[in-house]
Amino acid sequence: MIVRVGELTFTGEGPVLRDGGQTDGLQLCIAPDQRTYLFKRYKSETADEVRVPALHSMIRWRRELSDEERAVLDERCAWPIAAVGTPARAEGILIRLAERSMFELRTSGSGEVTETPRHLDELTRSPDRARRIAQRYEVKKAYYEPPYKLAVLGELLDTVTWLHQHGYAVGDLQLRNAVFTIDPRPKAYLLDCDSCVPLLGEGAMPPVDPEQWKLPVEQRGVAFDVTSDHYKFAWAVVRCVQETVETWQPDPVVLRRVMPSALADTLIECSRTLPPPGVRERLREAAAVWPRMVIGERLYVNVDGFIKKPWPTGESAVTPAPITATPPGPATPAVPVTSAGSAGSGGKVKWAVVAGAVLIVLFFLIIALGK
Repeated sequence: MIVRVGELTFTGEGPVLRDGGQTDGLQLCIAPDQRTYLFKRYKSETADEVRVPALHSMIRWRRELSDEERAVLDERCAWPIAAVGTPARAEGILIRLAERSMFELRTSGSGEVTETPRHLDELTRSPDRARRIAQRYEVKKAYYEPPYKLAVLGELLDTVTWLHQHGYAVGDLQLRNAVFTIDPRPKAYLLDCDSCVPLLGEGAMPPVDPEQWKLPVEQRGVAFDVTSDHYKFAWAVVRCVQETVETWQPDPVVLRRVMPSALADTLIECSRTLPPPGVRERLREAAAVWPRMVIGERLYVNVDGFIKKPWPTGESAVTPAPITATPPGPATPAVPVTSAGSAGSGGKVKWAVVAGAVLIVLFFLIIALGK
């Protein structure tokens, strides 16, 4: 559970990893168990503030999970596997590196190719900004349509919910603290899990939020919990769909282009204050639907009036393309939502047409007989 820095063998290979926040360095290394991990080294001032017993408790909790649960955790989260340092001081932690599909290849002006983590804030790119990035770095896919955004965020919420069910809140939930892939299917991988907080205890790290992800003013200073996670998740959805990290104003018109009005209203409610307990079920239902809106390269949205409405490649919810009268092709049919009432109305119209035709026939027959 505790590894000394001198016991690690640093490889000097692997993808380009960004430092920042409470981290002083990220390096691939081989641990005494001969497995390769990522060493997340703390800044000196951060190491001074780490609650070592709480960190050890997180590491012990993972080890005490069943094999099946531990596999789920390792697939979804960069959870602390071991502390690096001494029993009294943690210089950093060992974590698992995200799978390679969550990194994108970038080519610099000099022709150098590097692997860069694909953070969730890339879901906030507009088509124009994505086009510039694709041209500058020769990135294969730089823009992610709304169905991809929601599918990835649905996977993220599934991870958040799993942690809630196992006694932890994410706490520092924001777009820079997760990476993702859409190949072969949308998946998200939560980073900075040493900031997760036990629902019935004290976390290992001091709570630190970037300005855009701080709780409402009247709630700052309270412990992170399930409701604070749902508040931040709501803002993650709003900012990805509206394609800006800076916004503090949900746009119901934009949101309703990619989701039912009731769900848009729920997200807006969550973004204004810490959400009530009943919100979690509504968000979980949405998270279960969103990944199913991506079927291979075919994209759909679930909106008012449609269970699955095709979404055009390259189109943004912020500046949608002009509406045309061209119906969807057979490979991407729109599936309208119908009800017994609407079906009954259609039946009444049909019988009215038939009755009218019968009356016309009788009218001409009477005329003929009269002659």
